[in-house]
Amino acid sequence: MRIDVLYQFNEKYAPYAGTSIVSLFENNRHFEAIRIFILGEELSQDSIERLQETGRKYDREIVFVDTTALIEKMQALHMPTYRGSYAANIRLFLPELLDDSVDRLLYLDSDTIVDGCLDELTEISMGDYPAAMVLDSLVRRHKIRLGFSKEEPYFNSGVILFQMERWRQERCSEKIAEHVKTVRAHYPSPDQDLLNVVCRGRIMTLPPKYNFQPIHLAFSAESYFRCFGKWDYYKPEEIANGQKSPVVYHFFRFVGEFPWHKDNLHPDNDIFDQYLAKSAFSDYVKMPSEAGVILRIEKLLYRLLPRAVFIYLFRAAYEWFIYRANKDSEREKINGLM
Repeated sequence: MRIDVLYQFNEKYAPYAGTSIVSLFENNRHFEAIRIFILGEELSQDSIERLQETGRKYDREIVFVDTTALIEKMQALHMPTYRGSYAANIRLFLPELLDDSVDRLLYLDSDTIVDGCLDELTEISMGDYPAAMVLDSLVRRHKIRLGFSKEEPYFNSGVILFQMERWRQERCSEKIAEHVKTVRAHYPSPDQDLLNVVCRGRIMTLPPKYNFQPIHLAFSAESYFRCFGKWDYYKPEEIANGQKSPVVYHFFRFVGEFPWHKDNLHPDNDIFDQYLAKSAFSDYVKMPSEAGVILRIEKLLYRLLPRAVFIYLFRAAYEWFIYRANKDSEREKINGLM
């Protein structure tokens, strides 16, 4: 049994990616072969050596993919950056980077922990779908603004299972580039929105345990569904099953912080610390987040209020953030056409 896995990150995220890779290796020792492809951006020699050390320790192959030519092409296509980096969208152009020996490919965000076996993802039937993903736990109104109905699924891009032959056959990368050029280049969640919009109807739904999101650790399923409703989302029992045995934890920002911040209240903090200590980046020193006043207030309220009450504030804060981000991206779109 073998598996190909893709990570993409810049120097800032190297310790978190290194932690994720160790968690993957620790819990999948039974695989005959694990090949890690790293799409790195401005990685330091120290980070590269630590990642190479990780591969040697577990006797696994780690391949650093040169992205220089692709970034130049993305610049020529006027692909948008995200926080000044092209890293977010590089994986959308995979066929130009990886050869035909790569068929099924698992992409993992750097802010993930693999705490279980990945066997099922190598065996699960994907039919004629080019990609498979887990539904996003927070998006409600945003997908309506993107033109989706309440009944249509909207996926989180932190974990993506690619069927590369089908991806190439359907020319998904070319369609994304054309969309950016002729329809819209700037989105609040660049790669995630692009994947959902351009590959609409062509993404298979994975069980929530393969991208278990922090809101389901912080709040009960009852509170979640009462607050967020059931807009084409998983059933409560599916969330409950995922909570019993998550395979991939995805710890995106929660009340303004990540598990790598000092004194964070993130529900994934303990499991992150567990694998950070086993990684080649175990000397990482947590620093306070640079959260503004609003996020500091949100953190305080999370400490003080009952969870069943706070979740409504959490939802309102997120929807305000994504609304503002959408307005900003629309402005960038208009300015880009002038």
